[in-house]
Amino acid sequence: MCITGLMPSTIESDMTICDKKIRVTVSDNGDGTMAVDIESDCQAIEGFSQNLKTITMDDIMNFETSTINKEEVRGNMSMICVAPIMVYQAAWMECGMLSKRIFPKQGPITIDMKKEE
Repeated sequence: MCITGLMPSTIESDMTICDKKIRVTVSDNGDGTMAVDIESDCQAIEGFSQNLKTITMDDIMNFETSTINKEEVRGNMSMICVAPIMVYQAAWMECGMLSKRIFPKQGPITIDMKKEE
């Protein structure tokens, strides 16, 4: 069970590779589950958002069996989409496994293509 915070944990991403925006909010329900809210201008993520409304601690601790990774939950989302990882990160913040104060100060997480020399 997570430590119930005063505010839900929210992470935003600007996916320059596909020109889409994603916002994930996770909040502790106080009953061993967490509510998940995913907003995006991507149609492929709409299905993921509708299919993933509640997660458990097991979902964020066991990658192989996690509801977040199930094909029927992910739908037709691209395999390289960061939305599922954002759910993990927001949930970890909500449970105190990532600092809500330090995380934003670290700057964006980037993946850059290295130019061939």
